[in-house]
Amino acid sequence: MISWGAARTIAVAVAARSETPPAPGFDYPAAVEEAAGALSGFTGIELPQGPPGGRQLRVTGRAEWIDFNIEGFGALMEPVLRKAARNAGNLTWALGGVTLTAQMGLLLGFLSARVLGQYDTGPLLARKRAGRPGKVFFLDGNIAAAAARLGVPPDGLRLWIVLHEMTHALQFEGYPWLRVHLGGLLERLLAPLAERVGAVETVRRVVENLRTGGRSLELVMSREQREAFDRMQAAMSVVEGYSDYVMHRVGSRMVPGYGHLTRRMALSRLHRPPLESAVFRITGLDMKLEQYRLGESFAAAVARRQGMEGLNRVWERPENLPSLRELRDPGLWMLRMEAA
Repeated sequence: MISWGAARTIAVAVAARSETPPAPGFDYPAAVEEAAGALSGFTGIELPQGPPGGRQLRVTGRAEWIDFNIEGFGALMEPVLRKAARNAGNLTWALGGVTLTAQMGLLLGFLSARVLGQYDTGPLLARKRAGRPGKVFFLDGNIAAAAARLGVPPDGLRLWIVLHEMTHALQFEGYPWLRVHLGGLLERLLAPLAERVGAVETVRRVVENLRTGGRSLELVMSREQREAFDRMQAAMSVVEGYSDYVMHRVGSRMVPGYGHLTRRMALSRLHRPPLESAVFRITGLDMKLEQYRLGESFAAAVARRQGMEGLNRVWERPENLPSLRELRDPGLWMLRMEAA
């Protein structure tokens, strides 16, 4: 339904208008190894042995990032739209495809100008093999431009981004089930929506949510879908909250001026993963980002009482992930773990 070649052409044209070329000199491989060692030392989570030659790092521009992410967006969007269009007429299919092609091209172009780094083995690409080291992308031109805009040292921001991406490598490579679990939750959330509201309405609602980050899909969810929605939100909250908790404690010792960098980044919200940004807009999760702070509060509360070993129990199996209620009251989660 979406012409990804046309979407790419639109995205690259949008991205090229303001792109800054990468600046040579920063040693990303050394920074990645330093960050991985520091994070493993703090959390006690060991990353699995990588392939010969080490982790795949890409210091890249926007067009290459767009090419890489088209696969992820296609894996997310196409199954939903195919189900929605089963009973659609040719005109509906054609008009919907043209609209979504343009929207996706504009969205990819917009995100490519904002994303600073990306760890590729994200939770939404459930068909990819789990447990293998993912590629790490750094859009160095974007980082340099963001550093100038935020008034922070470029190399400090580069190291901050490295640390952020490697916290996710720690989670998803240390516990390969996590990505598959989150991908399954998203599939159970989105696929029935397409069958429930039909092609015309699905296209309209997806486009509206891409444009506004609204809640038009959430409004037609069944009880089962709302449960999946809440589980997805809780899981993503603890993923990001754990990441932020660990990053703050390691980063304060590793990154010069870490506190100032973090405050500036929080104000800009430039560090949200790109595919996650699209999912937030499609599903309406963007309306509830204030609950992400609960993830870090949860992690801090558990770590104060039980240390990192106790907190790491969230990653042992899907059943150990906290609910939204447990995120708000970490004591409930700790009691449940003690009874398990």
